[in-house]
Amino acid sequence: MFSKFQSLPSYFGGKRKLVKYIFKPIKKTEGVFIDAFLGGGSVSLYAKAKGYKVIANDIAFRSVIIGRALISNNSVKLETEDLARLFLKAKHDGFIRKNYCPKVFTSKIADFLDNAIVNARAVENETKRHLLLHLLIKFILSCRQFGKFTHTRDTLDLEARKWEWPLRSKSHAPKNLRMIQNPMMTLEKLKDEINHGVFDNHQDNEVHQKDVFDFLKKVTGDVAYFDPPYPGSSSYEVEYGILDNILAGKKLDNKPSSFSNKDADEFLERMFESAKHIPQWIISLGQNKEDVGVKPDKLLAMVQKHRKAEVQMLDHKWSVSNAGGRGQSDNIEYMIVTI
Repeated sequence: MFSKFQSLPSYFGGKRKLVKYIFKPIKKTEGVFIDAFLGGGSVSLYAKAKGYKVIANDIAFRSVIIGRALISNNSVKLETEDLARLFLKAKHDGFIRKNYCPKVFTSKIADFLDNAIVNARAVENETKRHLLLHLLIKFILSCRQFGKFTHTRDTLDLEARKWEWPLRSKSHAPKNLRMIQNPMMTLEKLKDEINHGVFDNHQDNEVHQKDVFDFLKKVTGDVAYFDPPYPGSSSYEVEYGILDNILAGKKLDNKPSSFSNKDADEFLERMFESAKHIPQWIISLGQNKEDVGVKPDKLLAMVQKHRKAEVQMLDHKWSVSNAGGRGQSDNIEYMIVTI
């Protein structure tokens, strides 16, 4: 797998294993690559490495942080001194300790995060600020089993100093140990991973935080990649609601995206209409169950209203960390490619 992916956080729905399929049918091997849903950053990072000028967008601040740390940043890296500033005593309201301890974080980690996020937000250099916030996102997800916030027993036991269950296996112990270790042990490792993903592709890459329809109407490029939330699947706003609240320092509405609900057809149609000026489209979509979501032939018909296209069925099953532990025997993953 592409080694620079280690710089990204684990991310629900990430496309690391699918990039070889996504880029194969693209007609232009250079030019401007538009990523309408940046998400966890894997497709944009891969496009950057292939030499495209990348213009990425996402409405979620968590994704914008990733993009501005790695996609639009060509040279700034983290130093050990940057990590040290996260530990400087700062004034904060204890938001994480009050709301997410002990179910999500142990008191040790909650106290660190309350302090560290305030310090990261105060960094004057914008790129360095996003790098540090990105580091904290990676740290948070590295402490959570399967990168999720719904597994609470391990953390509750750690806070109560009950070790048997949290340290029960080689797969669970490393993440749980991070909840009781000095955070610097993990931060140093994550710093090196992030720095590996910082490189100059000699392009002025851009990252935007806009409504997707507004973004598409104004952006120009050679190929647009669409990876909207899969209709009928778990919404990112639900999966990452706690992370979004932590980054905002308050509880947000966390309302699921319209792409994730019954109005998805209407929003997909609007999305294609907004992108009709972009020469080529690549669209990723899938179904967790046969009777849920948008079937391949239906999405193909939507696209064919605008231009010639074909459907490509992919041999891929989502891992537990990406799909929340659901059975994957009836999973369908496909792409629509305009030709």
